[in-house]
Amino acid sequence: MNTQGTIRQISAKETLSLRHKVLKPHVSLEECINPEDSEPSTFHLGLFFKDHLVSIVSFSYQACPLMSAGAPYRLRGMATDEKYRSQGFGNELVNFAQGLLRYKRCDLIWCNARIKATPFYENLGFRGLGNLFELPGIGTHKVMYKILNPR
Repeated sequence: MNTQGTIRQISAKETLSLRHKVLKPHVSLEECINPEDSEPSTFHLGLFFKDHLVSIVSFSYQACPLMSAGAPYRLRGMATDEKYRSQGFGNELVNFAQGLLRYKRCDLIWCNARIKATPFYENLGFRGLGNLFELPGIGTHKVMYKILNPR
């Protein structure tokens, strides 16, 4: 699906409103800040549709706890505004990010996926790894990964 969205790098601060609304509405905005948000290797992307930020994702250079890689990046804070879901925005954003990650010589993308989001990641070529686990106040998760071939 061609969404006609515009993707650009955004600041960690720009992700917070959508992270809060979609992923953690039960905590304060400040609690939506991830520890690695300000690391030099971390980058944040936003997809804008008709000048509205509708989908976000963050990536940080971080080892996967269940498998080794030469240049692993963790996908975190993937969120699409509920009004814009199932329209291809999230797919477009992650596919765009994969191109950037290949350029950065990334060979593994991994994430802690909420169970209800596993079909989304599977559709993008991610596979599950290890056992299910619970994140208090958030729900059941599964580590998911995708091997990339760097350029």
